Amino acid sequence: MAKFMLLGGSPRKNGNTEKMLDIFQAAMAEQLPGVEFERYFLENMHIQMCRACLTCFRTGACVFQDKVNEMVATLEQCDGLILASPVYYGSMTAQLKAVLDRIGLIAEAHDRSLRGKIGGSITVARRWGHLATQAELMLWFDRVEMVHVGCGWCSATSTNANNIDTDDEGLHYPVRLAENIARLMR
Repeated sequence: MAKFMLLGGSPRKNGNTEKMLDIFQAAMAEQLPGVEFERYFLENMHIQMCRACLTCFRTGACVFQDKVNEMVATLEQCDGLILASPVYYGSMTAQLKAVLDRIGLIAEAHDRSLRGKIGGSITVARRWGHLATQAELMLWFDRVEMVHVGCGWCSATSTNANNIDTDDEGLHYPVRLAENIARLMR
């Protein structure tokens, strides 16, 4: 049975980024009945930034006692990871960047434990920054030796009212991402 970790990089609960992950999860469940999901959202987590102490290479775990060690253990048991981030000032959120730095280093210390797993990326922005943020996420997948699955650019654009509901094309991208991942897994 397939299992995916969904990581929402928004500091806002129940926002557009979470909505895109909900659409992906529903579509993936339709494509691969029985698929399981582990969801993490960064809105209430106080994640420390990596300080490059390399303790993870000596002990197998990060020195910080937050959710990141748990996330790595969960991800190592999954077939894939879907990253979702709103675009803040042309980039992924600082919260997501801090988590990805640490996950990547811990996984490298675990003999590159994410190698060959499936990855997908989702972004939400009001005007610009989708492509730069998609590129950051795709390059992270490349760095940890995961296989990034695309669907064009899985992104939605919000209105001035911070709402993606009118972006019909953008709301369909998570469905296409699920279809492409399911096709690859079959």
